[in-house]
Amino acid sequence: MKQIDFGNESWKQELMQAYSFRFTETPEFVQEADHITTSANQEHREGFDNISLLSPETYTAGAKAKLRCAFDGLGCPEIIIVEKTEKCEDGAVRYGACFEVVLWKNGVNVWRHYMDEADHRCYWHKRLGLTMPVAEKNIHELEVEIIKNYIRFDVDGVSIKVRAEDLPERFHLGITACEGIVRLYDMQIDQNEDESTEDQVC
Repeated sequence: MKQIDFGNESWKQELMQAYSFRFTETPEFVQEADHITTSANQEHREGFDNISLLSPETYTAGAKAKLRCAFDGLGCPEIIIVEKTEKCEDGAVRYGACFEVVLWKNGVNVWRHYMDEADHRCYWHKRLGLTMPVAEKNIHELEVEIIKNYIRFDVDGVSIKVRAEDLPERFHLGITACEGIVRLYDMQIDQNEDESTEDQVC
């Protein structure tokens, strides 16, 4: 089990900083006493930092990630499932194809991102849009489990399983913080045996 505390800089030895091929900007997290946070960024097309952290190692079905996080406004903390990464000429690690489980003030979205390998063009569509109130500034625990052909997420007492037959066999697990102020407190990643559950399926 990997335990990551964002209240000190030890997380830098546990996770690699990464960015989507959608962006050229490479901002960094701000270290605070008990968390890391994004900032407003007028040089970024979204107006805020967009940063990911990924596990250097890969996982398989049965893996689970749990994140304690908070956000302001339209901030989006995400748990992401990434098939592969690439080291770019500017020294940054980037990725394209992935799944995102996105927490925001109006609920949870699950997005599937694709990338054209020839030109790194990215495109995406929404697999699930769950509407529910999620309080700004409060700390929430978002948990994602990868099951064969499914992604299950839990947040604020809600548990839903989303069909995803195109999950990669092996993948990096990590987080993205984007579209507003996002605070990350700690994260846990665990590799378990793949077990099906009887949660609601979408």
